[in-house]
Amino acid sequence: MTHILIVYGTTDGHTAKVTQVLAEDLRALRCSVDIVDSAGMIHRLSPEGYDGVIVAASVHIGDYQRSVARWARTHAAMLNHMPTAFLSVCLAVLEQNAKTRREVANILERFFARTGWRPPIAKPIAGAVRYTRYGWLKRLMMKRIVGKAGGGTDTTRDYEYTDWNDLRAFAGEFARQVTTTEAIAGGVR
Repeated sequence: MTHILIVYGTTDGHTAKVTQVLAEDLRALRCSVDIVDSAGMIHRLSPEGYDGVIVAASVHIGDYQRSVARWARTHAAMLNHMPTAFLSVCLAVLEQNAKTRREVANILERFFARTGWRPPIAKPIAGAVRYTRYGWLKRLMMKRIVGKAGGGTDTTRDYEYTDWNDLRAFAGEFARQVTTTEAIAGGVR
C-alpha cells in the first residue's frame, strides 16, 4: 500500500478542510494517508517511511504559515528526493490577470527559496472566505480584497471557491505518480 503524508498549515480552517477532502480521495484510491497540522509538535515528524508527501498552506498577508516553512526547511533534503507536491491555498487565484499571477508566483518562489525545497508540483487552489467567523476589521478588509478579485461580498454568509473536482483529479494524478515512482524504485523506501 502507498503511504502518503499530508502536512498542512491553516489560519481560518479551510486548508484543513482541503486536506481532509484530499485524504478521503487518496484513501479511495487505496492509499494510506496521515494528516498532520504543522502548528502541532511535528518538527520531529520525518517524511522518512512515506512514499510521497503533500504540503498545503494558505497565503495570508503575502506569506504561508511559519510552521509549514520551518518543517519544509528542516526536511528539504529528503523532500527533494521523493514525490512531493505543494498546495497553495489562496484567494488571489480568483483574479485572472497577469499581475496577480506574478504576485502568487513570487510568493511561491520566496517560500521555495527560503525552505530549499523544490517540489515537482506546486498547485494553486482557491480558498474560502468565512465572513461570519471574522471580527469586524478582518471582515471589512476581506470584503475589499475579495470584491477586488470578483468574489462575493455579502458578509452575512461564507463562500467556498475551492474547485473540489480539480482537487479530486489532483489526488488521482499524485497517487499515480507516487505508485509509479514506488514501482520503479522496487518498493524500497
